Amino acid sequence: MSFDIEKLKSNNKELREIVNNSWDGIAIIDKTSKLVYVNNAFSPILGFSKEEFLSKKFTSFILDEHKEDFENLMQENIINKYKSQVQVICKRNDSQKVYLQVTISLMLSGEFFVINARDITKQISDDEILDNYVISNHTDINGIITKVSKAFCLLSGFTKDELIGKSHSCMKHPDMDKSVYNDLWKTIRNGNDWSGKVKNLKKSGDFFWVDVKIKPIYNKYGDITGYTALMFDITNELLLKDDKKTLESEIDVAQDTIKQKDKILVHQSKLAIMAETLQMVSHEWRQPLNLISIQAQKIELDYSLNDEINENELFETLSNIKDKANELSNTIEDFQSFVNLKSERKLSNTTKIIEKALKIFNNDFQSKEINFIQDIQNDIDFETYANELSTVLVNIFINAKEAIIRHDIQNSKITLKEYTRDDIINFEISDNGGGIDEEIIDKIFEPYYSTKEEQHGVGLGLYMCKTIIEMHFNGSISIKNQNDGVTVHITLPIK
Repeated sequence: MSFDIEKLKSNNKELREIVNNSWDGIAIIDKTSKLVYVNNAFSPILGFSKEEFLSKKFTSFILDEHKEDFENLMQENIINKYKSQVQVICKRNDSQKVYLQVTISLMLSGEFFVINARDITKQISDDEILDNYVISNHTDINGIITKVSKAFCLLSGFTKDELIGKSHSCMKHPDMDKSVYNDLWKTIRNGNDWSGKVKNLKKSGDFFWVDVKIKPIYNKYGDITGYTALMFDITNELLLKDDKKTLESEIDVAQDTIKQKDKILVHQSKLAIMAETLQMVSHEWRQPLNLISIQAQKIELDYSLNDEINENELFETLSNIKDKANELSNTIEDFQSFVNLKSERKLSNTTKIIEKALKIFNNDFQSKEINFIQDIQNDIDFETYANELSTVLVNIFINAKEAIIRHDIQNSKITLKEYTRDDIINFEISDNGGGIDEEIIDKIFEPYYSTKEEQHGVGLGLYMCKTIIEMHFNGSISIKNQNDGVTVHITLPIK
């Protein structure tokens, strides 16, 4: 059967609109990987126009070390006729690298493939943060370790290879009461969460204390398949309490002060880590449900191009759609246990919004080394989305801080000026971080465009700020070089 791309474009207008407006890049390639169709999302992902795509092979964008994996997957797909996934690194038009999760599906014609490309650069960055800073591990139903974070390895002294495949009991400390473990296993095997303090052995023979929460992991049928544990290191906290008992008779007042300060510092450290982690992963859970629609789109494409559909493939595809929907639902439910987002307009004022933004910004010790100057001329009460507006300000503060650090600016400063004119609230945030090259400053609000190194961002921060300001506040945001840095200007109508 010959492939008629014009027929595809005209057969199903509604399907074409869905494919074109998908947030994932969707394309059709032949057996040489030559692109014969791309949707709108491919342009912001890789930075080329549709016309440029149609003159190239998809493999021409893939770095050499990943091309063989992609080509082998194409061949396996032809032989076995099943959808496949592979992670590849591509080079954008602006020479930046982007990580893509690519799904390949052989069309019923047997001559062409449908590929779905999802930008996972931010996800990989988030996974690295979770691995480096969140102390966690996973076990099967028998307590055999299946996964550990780098943060757990750093705390325990073991490597991942030394832990994976071993029983978690290899770190059991002889001081721990057996009744604690009996209660732990009884609780989680009954499908309930368990929380408590546990003393473990390090590889060196030393010990460490953790405040741990363990919860069961379920498959789609409701069966427990393993357990995941999230921990906080409380060794220093408990050691300080022991020191307090030893010395309280001589320095009772001083020890009480140290104890209170230590509790505050430990609490702030936990909150700072969780706030940073959640801030960087939260927007991923707001992505559209395009991941579960691609298979439905493939079915419709096959129907539009063929008279007969294989029933087994159809039922397999529908089953996969259900699985993806369940996975996404579970992810959202897990996240709701940490964050309760509110999206109602409520009465607030500019001072409270700025104070909240500064409180989040100042959680980072690097932020406290920067001279932050406030010039609040009008404290205006108005109905607004206070949390979202604070988030926008935090994002701009962080960008200014990173520019200052990147250019090693001495006597660094960030200035926030707030004033009202003609029922318009104005925020001006200025820094002395060295400014932005005039050749690229007009692109700064474009999605996937970033001035940072690739491991520190994928260029969605300012794009999301612009979207929030324009769509939810009916306002505007602009940026320009001024003096020895940049000034971001936000305008919001009071009504």
